Amino acid sequence: MYTMLCAGCGHRTAMTLLDELIGKKRLKEKTILALDVACCSLLIDEVEYDAVMCAHGRVLDVAKGYQSVRKDKCVISYMGDGAAYSIGIEEMIHAARRNDHAFVVVINNGLYSMTGGQIAPTYVGDAAEDDQDAGFRAEKVLSGFPIRYLARAALTDGPNIERARKYLETAMDGYLSGSGFHMVELLSPCPTNYKLNPKDMGEMINGQMTRHYPLGEFVKEGERNPC
Repeated sequence: MYTMLCAGCGHRTAMTLLDELIGKKRLKEKTILALDVACCSLLIDEVEYDAVMCAHGRVLDVAKGYQSVRKDKCVISYMGDGAAYSIGIEEMIHAARRNDHAFVVVINNGLYSMTGGQIAPTYVGDAAEDDQDAGFRAEKVLSGFPIRYLARAALTDGPNIERARKYLETAMDGYLSGSGFHMVELLSPCPTNYKLNPKDMGEMINGQMTRHYPLGEFVKEGERNPC
């Protein structure tokens, strides 16, 4: 599956986890995947459920429209960090402010990968650990709104991928149980643009990136945890 992606790309792992979750919940016939452009667009021909391609940064608006008229559907908003926190930051903030009924997955690799690896707002590079201006931490912004769930995991190794699986299922269960904004951010490898082998890419995420992007659940069932 997902043969259009580069070797070692985190989108493949993220989508495999979502596919397994959709199968476990018997939601294949009820799912609509709202996809952003860029690397996300490579997924649309290979998913085995309904999907719609959205304008860059407008995934949440499209998903809200679908959710409003098809309340019986499981609408998953899937996007990269550039779409979520740059061109789509307005949509992200207002969706969280309204506590929209949404299940959101953000793939954070710090780059605009499809167009050559330009840095995104989430890029931390070699910034010092105490540099509070490095990167964009969603929990610092979104946890101030009345959202229901916000978590971050890393797609780097077995234990971290299992944590990602758990967070995705928690978010989906909360989303399916009623209303409210549920989001999981996944720190994701991009060996092609970082020019690293998969092992070194994973070590960079587990070391350098997690110093700026701590893993864990920041909002759960509307209750805020320190971040």
